[in-house]
Amino acid sequence: MALFPIVGRLVGDFIPHLVAVDTVDTMDTVAEKVAVHSVGRRVAAPPGVPSYDVYLDDRKIDPTVTLGELSLLPLQWLDVRFRD
Repeated sequence: MALFPIVGRLVGDFIPHLVAVDTVDTMDTVAEKVAVHSVGRRVAAPPGVPSYDVYLDDRKIDPTVTLGELSLLPLQWLDVRFRD
């Protein structure tokens, strides 16, 4: 368990954010930590409770994978999109 810095952006927002995530966080948790900086601020919140997908280099990552299972570098760029 360790804090790990990523750069995350909610697709549709023009501002990326430096986000501290934990190596045991799942991609669902990482997505929520990124989205909280954009949804309801610069990106309209969808009706209901939103869910998200995380993309690394345009490749969707399974939501149950933990950050520690990926070979990421500090400050790696992750995109977050609303799940259909």
